[in-house]
Amino acid sequence: MKRLHSLHIGQLIGLGFGLILLLALLIALGLISAYAITKQQSVVIQTRGEVESLAQELEILSAQRSDYLRRYLNNEGDTLLENYYSHEIAFEAIFDKIASLLVTGEEQQALQAVDSAESGVDQKAQETLLLHNSGFPAAARLLWANEGGRAQDSLVRAIERLRQTQGNTSTQIIERARAIENLALTTAILFVILALIVGLAASVFITRTIAAPLAGLVKTVATLGSDLTMRVQTSGPQEIAFLGETINEMAAQLLASEQSLQQHRDRLEKELSLASQMQVSFLPSVLPSLHGWEWAIYWQPARELGGDFYTHIHLEQGRHGLAIGDVNGKGASAAMAGALSVGLLEANAPAHLHPEALLNKLNEDLYVRFHSQRMNVACCYLIVDESSTNLVVANAGLVYPYLRRGDKLIEIQASGMPLGAWPNFVYTAKTLSLCPGDLLFLSSDGLVEAKNAQNEIFGFERFQAELAKVPANTEAQVALNRLINAVKSFTGPVELHDDLTLIVGRFVGPAML
Repeated sequence: MKRLHSLHIGQLIGLGFGLILLLALLIALGLISAYAITKQQSVVIQTRGEVESLAQELEILSAQRSDYLRRYLNNEGDTLLENYYSHEIAFEAIFDKIASLLVTGEEQQALQAVDSAESGVDQKAQETLLLHNSGFPAAARLLWANEGGRAQDSLVRAIERLRQTQGNTSTQIIERARAIENLALTTAILFVILALIVGLAASVFITRTIAAPLAGLVKTVATLGSDLTMRVQTSGPQEIAFLGETINEMAAQLLASEQSLQQHRDRLEKELSLASQMQVSFLPSVLPSLHGWEWAIYWQPARELGGDFYTHIHLEQGRHGLAIGDVNGKGASAAMAGALSVGLLEANAPAHLHPEALLNKLNEDLYVRFHSQRMNVACCYLIVDESSTNLVVANAGLVYPYLRRGDKLIEIQASGMPLGAWPNFVYTAKTLSLCPGDLLFLSSDGLVEAKNAQNEIFGFERFQAELAKVPANTEAQVALNRLINAVKSFTGPVELHDDLTLIVGRFVGPAML
């Protein structure tokens, strides 16, 4: 004990730190070992899950491929044959991947049965296509319906046997892997507890040895934590004085870093403000004057940048396209996706005379760009013809448009998947005949999802009730103001939960054409 007390304070702290580092190293080694074991077993479990998922995907691909060939034989389109071959390639790729993951002989045998059944399906498909290409489409359809169907059924049964065999094997492997995980974790926990006990005992001893001279330093440091302009009084033993100087230098560096961060924050806020102004400049403040129509627009992002957008496109022969959209998510990423969507929409709209055709094109383009980021765009696109009373509407996942006609409120139930969410989705359009005085309401989901201080949402019932209160043949701007005031009255001081866009159009009628 006398030798220990005679140690220099730096030496004592060094011994303490050395002991702590040694314990930390031992704990780290124990945890790394446990982590390596659990990671290895997690990979085993994940691999079994991947095999199960791939087997399920194999079954789905086989069914889709058979359906594409059947539809091709029924003359539903030449692209179906390309889809058939692409699914065949995907089937082979997944089959090879499954083969590389299976570990037992039973699984290999089951996979071999799938391979044999697949060969049978391929043979019947080639025979069928040969008949079809030789000018015997009816015989080809009959051959695929009978023998091809039986071959496909055999393949499905083989895949089901594979899935069953794989499931039984996975259960055993997963149970063994979890048992190894539990053993590794238990051992690591016990080791960590023991190391912590030893470390705690050493810490208590060292703390009691040097606590008194450091008490004043700790008190000053506690104050320094809330005020970086404070400085430690560098008094006392040399070691404590050196520690005080180090803390002062650290505080000065932190203060400089805080000031630098504040400058960076100010610069980012300025850039966001400029980006917000630019985004506003991209959107038309008013819609062009259309014969027979009057329009009103409200657009408000929940943040500096928003994912809602709207646009107008001049088409040929007095026709006009009008779009309103909502990118899932908020902020800069949603704004960039919205800008891309508007650009693609405006570029492709003149080449597509029907709204559903435009949405089909946009869906394919956006799926290629967005599916890896799991982003999509809800969009409603309509075409107005100044020389007609017809309104054509196609919708890709946005809130249904509403038409107020006299005392009736009509929900235009045009629906479809959001753009970029699912490939090859086929959209449809609805055509409505308008009457003078009709009011058209287009809205993003930010209106119905607006929340008040009680975390209640505005909802569709309130939305429809407010639409029903709008007097017939009301001017578009007046009707829009009524709805926006109703939403603001509901939310009170609460900030917008989501971007909000509302477009109101009033059809004046043929007399004003």
